[in-house]
Amino acid sequence: MTRSSAAKLLWALLLVLALVAAACGNGGGDTAEPAPTTAEAAPAPTGAAVPEAAPEPEPTEEATPKPTEIPTPAPTEAAGPETAPEPEPTEEATLEPTESEPHPSGLDIDAVEAAVADWMEKARVPGLVLAAAQDNEQPWTFGWGERNLATGEPMTPDDYVRIGSITKSVTTAAVLSLVEEGLLNLDTPVTAYLGDDWYGTYEHGPDITLRHLMGHTAGFVEYAFDPGFFILGAARLGVPIAPDEIVRFTTAYGPVAEFGDDYNYSTAGHVVAGMIIEAVTGNAAHAEIRSRILEPLGVHNTYLTPGELPPEPVTEGYNRGILASAFESLTRVPDEARANFMGSEYIATLSYPQEFLQSAGWTGGGLEAQIGDVPRLFRGLFAGGLLSDASMAEMTTPSVNLGYGLGVGLGDAGGQRFFSHGGGVPGFRSRVAYFPELDLTLAASANLLHPDPDMDELFEDLLPIVMESWGLAS
Repeated sequence: MTRSSAAKLLWALLLVLALVAAACGNGGGDTAEPAPTTAEAAPAPTGAAVPEAAPEPEPTEEATPKPTEIPTPAPTEAAGPETAPEPEPTEEATLEPTESEPHPSGLDIDAVEAAVADWMEKARVPGLVLAAAQDNEQPWTFGWGERNLATGEPMTPDDYVRIGSITKSVTTAAVLSLVEEGLLNLDTPVTAYLGDDWYGTYEHGPDITLRHLMGHTAGFVEYAFDPGFFILGAARLGVPIAPDEIVRFTTAYGPVAEFGDDYNYSTAGHVVAGMIIEAVTGNAAHAEIRSRILEPLGVHNTYLTPGELPPEPVTEGYNRGILASAFESLTRVPDEARANFMGSEYIATLSYPQEFLQSAGWTGGGLEAQIGDVPRLFRGLFAGGLLSDASMAEMTTPSVNLGYGLGVGLGDAGGQRFFSHGGGVPGFRSRVAYFPELDLTLAASANLLHPDPDMDELFEDLLPIVMESWGLAS
């Protein structure tokens, strides 16, 4: 082995160890995002704590504003045909809105601003977008910080972000709609849909079902945490990776957990689910997800890559720490990719070719969206009339992991049930949570992987503020 090859392997191994440690601590990923442990899914209720749902990795010169420097954003509304837009403030907000008029949403903006500023500084996040919504109304959306450290452009709710493994919940709903039509069965072996050779030499291949795939009990390795996958991607960033390549990479490992009895988060399960969607419908997975999920819910600014792309690229995303070191070791870092932010070297994702990154998640982590779409999309999976009560029960009933159903995190916070999921891909960390009894949805995305503390801490701080503002606190 050459010295160069040894260095690459060493960095890849260090990267995997760091991502696994992050997953165990917070939950973490898309092209890698481990789901929540029971403790993460049901945090201790300190008034109104919020969920950490399935996590994901998914792996400048100007600093993020300090808490007193982040300007209070004017709320923006996401597009949506079903609801009339809320009125926007007529005056630009001041830095310290102690004298400002009440926000049209009723939100306590001072409290929201303080919580966001505190988290952004601690997590060293360049930019953040946030959306909050009650029932099916247009969400109130906000942006803070910078979308691009080199240009100083502000982060806004109109920016597209990668929401990673939140995609898994959407793919699961599409599969359940096909179950309702009689085209699929959760407990029929996948070989009935993809043939006998789809799993290669994987010893449990003949017995794997959709329930195993979407509940993470197939025993699959999480390819996004694997050093070999990082090395593979670094060598072909400009070349897409096909779903069957991902499956071959995954199944070649053999089982890494007890088949059917152990929970082991793996994005590959939902990639196989996407292949099954295409096999039984004869249509591209992105087209089926649009017609079955996005269009019925009035979600117009969300796209499943690589089959479809947003009208403009996502905002710049940044990596730091071990992820930045991995990019440094495994690739030639373009000069324009380097940024010094709050004393750390960050590496920008968009400075690289995007073909591999936009295909590695697919139906397990490939959605790109404006943040205003995310509450309507995620709430719609549970309250949008898409699925029958029987399908909802399948999706939201815990199995091996009490904090996870089929493609969705489950938990209880302050006596309130929630459904949630996280997403993490290179350059982005996202989270969404829906509280059915409150009919309340929160969604956020930061243009950094991996923020520390993770986004669950931000949600814990924001939930009681939103509940109090909207009269939802008991």
